[in-house]
Amino acid sequence: MDFTLRTSPKLSPALKVPLAASLSVALMTTLLPLSPATASTDVPATTTISAQSLSVDSSVQIAAKKLPRDPNNINVLVNKKYPLSPKKFAPKTVAISGTDVRLKASAAKAYSSMVKAAAKDGVKIRAVSGYRSYVRQAELYNYYTRIYGQSYASKISAVPGTSEHQTGLAIDIGNKNKACGLQACFANTPVGKWAAKNAYKFGFVLRYPKGQESITGYSFEPWHFRYLGTTLAKSYKNSGAKTLEAYYGVASSTKTPAPTKTVKGTARTTANLNMRSGAGTSNRILLTIPNGKSVKLTGSKKSGWYQVTYSSKTGWVSGTYLSNISMPSKSSKAPKDSSKKSESKASKTKTAKTTANLNMRTGNGTNHRIKLTIPRGKMVTITGVKKSGWYPVKYAGRSGWVSATYLR
Repeated sequence: MDFTLRTSPKLSPALKVPLAASLSVALMTTLLPLSPATASTDVPATTTISAQSLSVDSSVQIAAKKLPRDPNNINVLVNKKYPLSPKKFAPKTVAISGTDVRLKASAAKAYSSMVKAAAKDGVKIRAVSGYRSYVRQAELYNYYTRIYGQSYASKISAVPGTSEHQTGLAIDIGNKNKACGLQACFANTPVGKWAAKNAYKFGFVLRYPKGQESITGYSFEPWHFRYLGTTLAKSYKNSGAKTLEAYYGVASSTKTPAPTKTVKGTARTTANLNMRSGAGTSNRILLTIPNGKSVKLTGSKKSGWYQVTYSSKTGWVSGTYLSNISMPSKSSKAPKDSSKKSESKASKTKTAKTTANLNMRTGNGTNHRIKLTIPRGKMVTITGVKKSGWYPVKYAGRSGWVSATYLR
């Protein structure tokens, strides 16, 4: 890393993923847990957020039963509509062996058993995040709110007092090699596939599945698992319910929304989707298109990727996260894929913001002399073409090279 460290809020490992690539988490694939590139709303850290009601779509409905609300029990239901009581509940937790991730003892023991079973199948599971206190959750939620605005923050982070992590029964997992950490593509990794299929045998269930965002209130999180105990987890699995809300009968039935009318030459996103400069995850992210937005198709398709136009920008997105795809008529003239050529010209006049205190060097590499350090959050002018992961930039009347890793 080529940056100079200054005083900054201490974040958990889950937050150390570069914002443009995950959180972006996203949280991190063509999807970002984390953030639309155009988000600019800045809400004060002291903002008070009220619990939000949950809407529902077609889902298995289980007969209504007495809701488990005791935070000391492993069957407790916690979501935006049903906060913890008391909200600042703090369970007794233990550290998972070999990590600093903490869970309630029963959940930690079950997790260790699951890790051993996965290892026998050649799958190596890594514990990413477990118990979070009310205070820690408030810090995270306010951080996301300041960066992305309240609306988007509420899809990727829980309001303090409504997080399953505060119960000590929820864990975020990942691959040992950190591939697709806290990203939607985690679902297609060895650990993601194994856990989705086998976690219930050890008492864990996938809490925020794909296609159930309107019920859970959160974006698809294939890495987030909730401990219910083996008996309840197997009952949940056998019930056919897709969410814990449905299992407990609080995803009240509503009429299924009428299908969105398909317009020629358009498609709709099914997740927060990265638009890239070319067809493939190796290309630069231009912006992130929010879930449920309509995009215009240009007519170009390559290796499962579609060229689209959204918010006055044209780029490529993965067809995996598009629905209602209707290609434009053949008579429509699709713009030429000039992303690589145009990028070279555009870069001469583009600006970027530093995401850390960033060293400007005399050449493109850490072996070159440092000319000055650009403070975090400052705008720089990109004066030329990217070379070996470095951009030529101008700042404060001086020109030099900086690492593209710390530019947004």
